[in-house]
Amino acid sequence: MPTTRMGSISSAVLCAAVLSACATAPSHQAVQQVRGQQNPADRAQRAITNFTPALRCMDDLMFRIGTRDVTLMMEELRDATQKVPVSARDMMTSAISEMTRRSRAVRLSVFGSDQQNLTQALQQAQKTSPFAVLPEYNLRGTISQLDEDVKRDSSAFGFLTSQAFGFRLGGETKFSVLGFDAAVVRTDTMTLMPGVASKNTTVIAKRDSSAGDGQARILNAATVFSFSAARSEGASQAARNMVELAAIELVGKLIRAPYWLCVGTPDNHPEVLRETEDWFLSMDEPERIGFFKERMRERRYFDGALDETAGPDFDAALRDYRRALGLSAQGPADLDFFRRFVAQPVHPGPLAALPRTARLVPQAGVAASSSPSSSASEAGSAAAASDDAPKEASQKNTAPADAATPVSLLLQPAAGGQHVRLQVSAAAPGYVYCYAQDPASQAIRRIFPNRFVRDPRVEAGRTVSLPGAGRFRLHPGHRYACVHAPREVYNDLPPPLRWGDFDDIRLPSFDAIQAQFAAASGLSIALVRPTPAAPR
Repeated sequence: MPTTRMGSISSAVLCAAVLSACATAPSHQAVQQVRGQQNPADRAQRAITNFTPALRCMDDLMFRIGTRDVTLMMEELRDATQKVPVSARDMMTSAISEMTRRSRAVRLSVFGSDQQNLTQALQQAQKTSPFAVLPEYNLRGTISQLDEDVKRDSSAFGFLTSQAFGFRLGGETKFSVLGFDAAVVRTDTMTLMPGVASKNTTVIAKRDSSAGDGQARILNAATVFSFSAARSEGASQAARNMVELAAIELVGKLIRAPYWLCVGTPDNHPEVLRETEDWFLSMDEPERIGFFKERMRERRYFDGALDETAGPDFDAALRDYRRALGLSAQGPADLDFFRRFVAQPVHPGPLAALPRTARLVPQAGVAASSSPSSSASEAGSAAAASDDAPKEASQKNTAPADAATPVSLLLQPAAGGQHVRLQVSAAAPGYVYCYAQDPASQAIRRIFPNRFVRDPRVEAGRTVSLPGAGRFRLHPGHRYACVHAPREVYNDLPPPLRWGDFDDIRLPSFDAIQAQFAAASGLSIALVRPTPAAPR
């Protein structure tokens, strides 16, 4: 941990400075010596803490498993001790920014620097968001503890001659304890998320070694000399480390990812074993089935709906996954298996036939056709021309465009007539991503899947209504369109299409989105625009 060294000024320099102040202006040499003590000799450097690699590890982990649309807002992180003058809120902002460089998995909303009422902040967020959408979670915390000098170790040695000289050597170490607590609550119900909390303490040591109280009598004049070489571990840096650790813990617990691997804690650590046991016992059997399905779909072992019922496809995927873990194909989904499932990495599953291409198609090659079939054909050509996708794999996984549109969209006025509803009906099972474009700014934002409905899969014969239960609104003046893929392609998409829901993806058109989907996945991607509802 970084330390702060307190320099010493010799008695000769002090005497010279005092005498000069009484007589004339200080000498150039004395001024330079004082400046040397006051001004830092090193240039400013970027702060790299003990948890910087861990933050990047979490970013890579979330990018790899496809974490998305985790939305947070943050209250002022107070210093309840009033003894640690740091901006913990800005430290947390920097930590989350560092943790989402690549994945864009967590989106943090910050409302001013004062401690305003949370209800007012939520109302303000609803007014400023183009879709009147609120963050799903709220992060709150405080520097809650500072116990100073909880332990003190000291020692001393000295001697004194009969007439002329005395000397004493001493050393002292003081220990203090600094604590930081943080938790996450839901913004819709203002209830605590069970287990999503961080409470950490840091022991701060202050060491001092000195030679003091030495006395020398020369010609009946007494002179006292002393010096100090103290080393103090900084409370501010300790607070930053705890805030960064809290960011890793809170997000890891919220998405139930093995965050402890990023901070160097082994899987068999007692706290890790307790954490995974809590996760296991907090879910009933149907919830665990849904959890297994979601993770296996991310890792390309399962392709189906994320419901909470077991079936032949789920059982087959679970057998393949057990073999990938080095286990027998048959076995119970007990706590031991759950721990392996959460923490142990496996190779990509049999559904990962194509490597990640994840790059933008040059926009000059994007056709502006409004026909779904022609756009899908041109996007497929762009995918075939990609150097990153093997030609054989592309031919194997690209199906010819079906004459029947796999999904249909119906735009209807909502109650009151100020907003609209979008009805998405699927004729074939697949993964649907829907977008809205503001005609004034031309910004395109993803509206499905979103923070309220995270599963993009739509089964055949099923109709999805937007916004549905989601707490947002659709404007009648916006343009809407959806793309349909026969398998999940999110982890193959380039960065703009992996950004958060209701965020500007900065692509020029719906056709450009279709082309990116096709180029990244090597699949035939259908683009569908809604038809207006018939007047009553």
